[in-house]
Amino acid sequence: MEYLEINNLKKKYGDFELNVDFSVREGEFLSIIGPSGSGKSTVLSLLTGLEEADEGMIVLDGEDITRKSTQERNIGLVFQDYALFSNMNVEKNIQYGMDKKHKSSKEIREQTDLLLEYVDLVGYGKRSVTSLSGGEAQRVALARSLASEPKVLLLDEPLSALDAPLRKRLRTVIRDIHNRTGITMVYVTHDREEAFAISDRIIIMKDGMIAADGTPESLYNRPNSAFTASFTGDGTLLDASMFFQNQSGSIFFRPESVIISDEAVNPQMYPSYLVINNVRITGVEYTGSHYLLCADYNGSYILALSLVKPSKSYVSLLINEESITRI
Repeated sequence: MEYLEINNLKKKYGDFELNVDFSVREGEFLSIIGPSGSGKSTVLSLLTGLEEADEGMIVLDGEDITRKSTQERNIGLVFQDYALFSNMNVEKNIQYGMDKKHKSSKEIREQTDLLLEYVDLVGYGKRSVTSLSGGEAQRVALARSLASEPKVLLLDEPLSALDAPLRKRLRTVIRDIHNRTGITMVYVTHDREEAFAISDRIIIMKDGMIAADGTPESLYNRPNSAFTASFTGDGTLLDASMFFQNQSGSIFFRPESVIISDEAVNPQMYPSYLVINNVRITGVEYTGSHYLLCADYNGSYILALSLVKPSKSYVSLLINEESITRI
């Protein structure tokens, strides 16, 4: 079921123009990634009503909300800067977002305790928000956004101000909240690893438009363009005509798809593999779990992974053709 529909949404700022069309299923975790200036945060601003679209329509749960105010949309938003009220403690911050008119004191307390449990802050209710770490403050911001029981929760670079180990911990918290509540989430991040780790689906933006849309697995293993291939991780892009007769365009494969041999390989012995002999190793980087090899083949740059450090300067490479994407 298409729960949130964005139909031909357009917004122009000077030389930049946003033009997007996509939908989100109810209960889906969608991430939007892309280079700086690609329009990621603009999409969220239009969804929340902080900015007004020049053209297009936004439909949420069957209702056209395109011209509704931010308050009327019932959409939650979490920013990277927390935006907590410093004069309120943790539980008061969370309760600020609640509709208390139709709740008893007991219901308010129970909901507050449940939200504190969701964000792993049980026992923090009476603490001043000024005493919290960055990660704790962001979790309070998440709980406050959930307290209003929004139809959709939008998260705009919520972890970008935190250090790497804490980001990894909190992205797990965010995914767990999604799993426990079933809420529809749209998550904007510049961190592709973050998006790949927690998303059901990812949209990649470029120059105000959608460059790719798919599951993390499909975008990584079967990129639809050279841009998508390079943006979603390390890999090798080669001219297809170098290896396949009467073929134009490019081929792309990931480093982990490459098998390395110290000896020359007869291609006829491996008919389902692309075999590249006489490849020169130009660099070796040890990552802790494997070696990342940089290699040169007739002036073309190739990346490969190996569990052992090559003993020779020239090697042979085998790439299963099923792992090769033609672009």
